[in-house]
Amino acid sequence: MGLEFGHNLGLRRALRGLPLSPLVPGYGRLVARQRALGLRHIGDALVERGRVLGVLDGVFEEGGARRRQHIGADRLRQLGAARGGAYGPLLAQLEAVQLQDPAALRRILLYQLVELLQAHPQGADPATAVALGVCPQEAGPLVRVAAAHLRLDGEQRRAVEELADAWADGKVRRAAGLTALLPAGGGGDALLRRRLAEIAERVKEADDALDAAREAEKAGDARAAEDCMLRAARLASDCPRALLGLVRLHRAGGGAGVGAGPAAGGEKPGPAGGGEKPGPAAVYDEGARPREVLTVLPAPEAVAVALSPAPPAADAANGRRVLRLTRVPGGPTGITEITDLSPAGGWVDPSPPFGQEVRYAALPLRDGRIDGPPVVSDVLLVAPDVSGLRSTTGRGRIEATWTEPSGALGVRAQLVGPAGPVGGAEVRTGALTATGLGVGAYVLRVRCRYRSPDGAVIESAGAEHPVSVDPWPTPVDRLDATAAHGSVRFSWSGGDDADVRLVAWPADPPEVGAELTDDPARPWPAPLPWAAGSGGGLVPPPGSVTRVSALAVLGPRAVAGPGLVVECPPAVAGARVERVGGGRARVTFDWPAEAGEVAATVEQDGASTVHRVVARSTYVREGLYVDVAPSAFSVTLSAAPRTPDAVVVPPPGGAVRVPADIAVSYRIVPGARRALRRGPSLLRVTLSCPGEVPADLPEFVLVARSGNGRDPVRPRTPTDGTTLLRIGGGTLSPGSPVELPVPSGLRPPYALRGFLLGEGAADVRLDEPSPTTLVVR
Repeated sequence: MGLEFGHNLGLRRALRGLPLSPLVPGYGRLVARQRALGLRHIGDALVERGRVLGVLDGVFEEGGARRRQHIGADRLRQLGAARGGAYGPLLAQLEAVQLQDPAALRRILLYQLVELLQAHPQGADPATAVALGVCPQEAGPLVRVAAAHLRLDGEQRRAVEELADAWADGKVRRAAGLTALLPAGGGGDALLRRRLAEIAERVKEADDALDAAREAEKAGDARAAEDCMLRAARLASDCPRALLGLVRLHRAGGGAGVGAGPAAGGEKPGPAGGGEKPGPAAVYDEGARPREVLTVLPAPEAVAVALSPAPPAADAANGRRVLRLTRVPGGPTGITEITDLSPAGGWVDPSPPFGQEVRYAALPLRDGRIDGPPVVSDVLLVAPDVSGLRSTTGRGRIEATWTEPSGALGVRAQLVGPAGPVGGAEVRTGALTATGLGVGAYVLRVRCRYRSPDGAVIESAGAEHPVSVDPWPTPVDRLDATAAHGSVRFSWSGGDDADVRLVAWPADPPEVGAELTDDPARPWPAPLPWAAGSGGGLVPPPGSVTRVSALAVLGPRAVAGPGLVVECPPAVAGARVERVGGGRARVTFDWPAEAGEVAATVEQDGASTVHRVVARSTYVREGLYVDVAPSAFSVTLSAAPRTPDAVVVPPPGGAVRVPADIAVSYRIVPGARRALRRGPSLLRVTLSCPGEVPADLPEFVLVARSGNGRDPVRPRTPTDGTTLLRIGGGTLSPGSPVELPVPSGLRPPYALRGFLLGEGAADVRLDEPSPTTLVVR
């Protein structure tokens, strides 16, 4: 390679060979940002379009008027201001890297370019490097050294990229594990070789401190053992032996969470950063800080960890490192770092191991390093109870729901009542239903079941929930209705211990058997406001269609019952009925608004009922006629019901009563001829009456009116002439005509005419003979 690739040239710590590792903390975040922008390598973000990269003795932008410009922190700042947007976080991180180590930017760029060239099928061709944005003059030397450079497999590449983070975090044990995957001597990378040596030295120092702690513990010097364990933990923050030793020694010594033991020289801890060797532990005064307690509060899916009392602001700035220690029977204790903070203060373990015993330890930190013995919690069996346990009650029924933790195998639920445990409850995932219960107080206990590491099944402490079964009314199981005399009468079965109300819900009624409580948001409807009718019935408003439901009420609880539809069609006004002969009657009325059809019901002679339904068009065109007998009858008119299967209640006042067809006929029978003269004429009055004769038959009078001319004028009224005869209504009977002689005192010619007088005259038809037979000459 010689002078053509950075040999003794360029910036301080310039590379004499290609880097095997970027050795930059936060490299994983940097690559994620780079890939999110679709960049092949970081150099794509460092040069403007049309320019190339020089990488021989630094990172340069070549091309344009200025020809060659070094890319340092200032240039990175300018690029960040110019591009901004999505490029801002990446360029800001590169600037921080450059300020911390001027050679780091070139290391990263060369590491990525070599990786791309080694993975490319034409990686040995300088044109490939030029296509990646490398200056053509430097493309040849770059591809030659990349081809001869050590090639890493996927596991080794992960190790070299994560090594700097592990070292910076003080995780020396992890760093040592990563170095075991790398070639000895750092593969020609001098900086990596020095880092590997530092890791090996730090591992040895931590092991020596652990050995010293073990010897001091054997000698019974717990204070010295704890100091040595603390030094080992500061040297290797991820050393499980050191962390567990601190917890064990502090618990065995009854520590209260404050620092213990003097340290050699009483020096302050060294600066933060895995690359600097930590100084000895600080000296603590046990009375300088209050006794601290680490409390744990299990939740269904997590464990909340809190330090009490809360650390002062100065300590809070340095923070605490919280570990979860998981006891594994027959195996090593698991150590998990808890980093999630709780909004209420403290920490949250989002995924505790269900069914296992754990402890939590909070270690004080100074400048990012462990600075004293831990505060240790009590043992916690991670077996959380269910959450959200709630219940609803009904008629002899309890329904409960809950949420089970994700790690639970299932639950064991038990319901205990006044008489002891209740059997037969249906338990399913997250719910329980028990029916057939008596009134009284109950307690529901729910325990979660978990699988422990040794295969046994353990249970949680259990969640208890008191619940009371209250008295409910017996529901109505059947509702009937009968319409008669313009009203509807209801009857039902069930609801023996309840106040049964007949109601009309403003919207759809609840399902039959639905259990309701007195809820102001949906109050129960008031009982039907219908007027009382005959026989204990209720009169619905004309024109109404009502869904009547039964509601059984007992105090603040009710049960919805069955319902039925009651329809009262609108009344028909202006009804008139008249006999038209031939056994028929003509019915006229005012057609009701919005009615499609009108029904006519004729009641006559008791059981005789005739129904006629007529549409509006037919009524207008043909009218409405009904067949009737001579006896009295009534016609009831109502709009035809619009609801199928409804109980129809005709509106009141719709019937027109028509009396029986009672007729009184009279005839003038000429007298018998005697010699040359006729005898006196007779008046024959006959009563025709179907059925029973009314008691108030009118009186019949015969009136005569004389005339001056040859044709006398007929009487127009009972007073328009001379009254000749009177026959009381009581003397008339069907089948027995009454005959009386017509008085002969009048001088012919004159005209006769009969009239009916009295209150019943309008209900009796007068059948008159031909007027010519009533003229006497």
